[in-house]
Amino acid sequence: MYLARDNNKDLYLFYGKPSRGRECWWAEEGVDGTYLKLDKSLYLEVTWDSEPLEVELVVKSSDS
Repeated sequence: MYLARDNNKDLYLFYGKPSRGRECWWAEEGVDGTYLKLDKSLYLEVTWDSEPLEVELVVKSSDS
């Protein structure tokens, strides 16, 4: 998965590595289910000028 920020500062989590368009990042595969819009105040180090940041989603166990 990858984090990328559009030119308008919107932040997205992509399933696959996105490609840079003129104003925003695009999913390589079909549109449905390939990205998720996140709160733009998160991960300020990800900018329009930076390359997509590869990330990992970790699910914590609910065992006590």
